[in-house]
Formats: sequence, C-alpha cells, structure tokens
Amino acid sequence: MIKPFLILFLILFTFGNFISIFGSVQNFSTDKSTYYDGDTLKISGTVNYDPVIPSVILQIITPGGTGLAGIANILPKSDGSFTATFHVGGPTWSDEGTYTIKASYGGNLEKTFFYQKSSLSSDVDNSIDPSLNPSNESFVENPKLQIPGFPSLDHSPQYYIDRYNNEPNYKSWFDSQFPDYLIHEVVGYKQTHIQNFPSLDHSPQYYIDRYNNEPNYKSWFDSQFPEKSIYDILGFSTVIPNWIKTYAELWATGDISDSEFISGLDFMLEHNIIVIPNLNYSEQNFVSDIPNWIRHNADWWAHDLISQQEFVDSLEYLIKEQIIEIE
Repeated sequence: MIKPFLILFLILFTFGNFISIFGSVQNFSTDKSTYYDGDTLKISGTVNYDPVIPSVILQIITPGGTGLAGIANILPKSDGSFTATFHVGGPTWSDEGTYTIKASYGGNLEKTFFYQKSSLSSDVDNSIDPSLNPSNESFVENPKLQIPGFPSLDHSPQYYIDRYNNEPNYKSWFDSQFPDYLIHEVVGYKQTHIQNFPSLDHSPQYYIDRYNNEPNYKSWFDSQFPEKSIYDILGFSTVIPNWIKTYAELWATGDISDSEFISGLDFMLEHNIIVIPNLNYSEQNFVSDIPNWIRHNADWWAHDLISQQEFVDSLEYLIKEQIIEIE
C-alpha cells in the first residue's frame, strides 16, 4: 500500500514538473521608513530557499495601488538571503505618500514606506550617486513630452523660436513653464552628423511623413541612423529605464498576468515612459486575448534582441487594433 506522503510525492514529480510547496518569503525590511528624491532605497530579506523558484520578484506599488514605481527580479542566495536597491525619484514617483513593496516568492509579503519629494531637514542627504544603483536608474523627463501637444508635430522649431523672440507674452509663458530650459532645447532638434539635418525650418511631421511614405527616404535615414528611430532624431522619445525591461520580461514569461501588465502599461503611458505619438491617453482600458507574438517581442526587447522602437510599435499595434482600448 502506498502511503499518502508518497502519493503526494509522485503527484509533485509527475512528468518531471516539480511544484514547489516550500518556497515563501520569511521577512524583509527597508533601511529607512521615509525616502526623498535622490535617495537609495535598500531592501534586505530572507526566503525559505527553494531551487525550483528562480527569483524573488519585488514590486514597488504607488499610493492607491494604481501603478508601479519600480520592479526587480532578484536571485536569492542559497541561504535564502536577498538584497535589492532602487533609486528613488523620477517620473514614476510622481505621487507623495505611502508606497507598498510586494515581495513574491512562492507566496507574497507586503510592507510599506513613505515617500516625500523633498526634505525639510538639512541633515538628510539627497545627493546619493545614482551610479550606485545602475539597475534601477532614474532618468530625465523629455521636455518635449512635458506638456501634451507642445511642441506640436505640425509646427517647425523656427515657428516657436520666432514667437519666443518677438512676442513678450509668449516668452513669459514659455519661461514660466520651462524655467530650466532654453527655447531651442524644448522645441529644437539636436545636431546630427549631417549638416542642417533636421532643419529648424521643417516641422517634425514633415520628416515623419517622408519617412513613412517615401521608401528611398526611409532607406537613406535607416542607413544614416541605424540605431535610431525617426522619433529619436526629432527628439520625441525618452529613455526607458531597465526595470521596465524587467517588467516586460516577467510578463513574457508568465510571472506577471495580462491585467498586471496592462496596469503597468497604463502607468508607462501616463508618465511618458513609453511614448506612442498621437495617442489621447486616459486611464480606461479593455484587454482581450493578447497574441503570443507580443509576448515574444517583450522577451526579445528585454534581452536587446529588438529595439525599443520595435517594442513600442508592437504596443501601438495592440492599441490600434483595439486589443487594448485606451480611450
């Protein structure tokens, strides 16, 4: 007669697929209870180590539970200990208040901390070097994406520069909106190795239309800027931090559900982390079955096998085909 525990043992090893019943998060803690822009948040903890579970997934959830400030995929040591660091601040940390850390490893454990954008105390060090935390870096918001529709794709940089130089009220408005930038830094183009390209006299839409409608022009552009998209050269894109790639990879491998991924996509779109031109964003969305090739794209992008723009193009496809509806 087979004993009950042997029956359970056989079930767990059926077809060579071991189902872990031992892995769990024992405990974890943060090095502080309150953080400010520029701080490094350090998480230390232990799990009941199980070699079947490859990693601890850490998610930092924004106040209200509507988005993510960061995510990490951490390999625990054989003794069960793990550590992770996050750089505090940036567009994904837009709300002050109580943030939740969710640690997943066979089960879930949650703890909270408080985030405030600036400290009123002079003895708090807000100058921690972000290079200490390269896997969770902050990034600078693109000023072209700060105000929806400004600058417009339909107007040339020279149009805005002329208005700034000739209309005092316009200059006053611009300076109030962009106190840290010069006019050409917001509306202009960065220099390339090709003289007068892009030209200040032509609108971004002029170049986008030529790229999309003239095969010879597209071929020329791609040969001159093989690692860039037309939006990169025109300045209408932003750098996506590495933790977003981790998020895409976890979704591609099934460690994050479709609904969680869409919630994260909402957050990325709202904060201009992923930019889809001409998208009128709101927080309402609908998710139907997502094709497997989209998951493959996410996995390839996470491993640098396709470009950021190719991944964004696949997300744009989801929206345009109403697989994801964002109204």
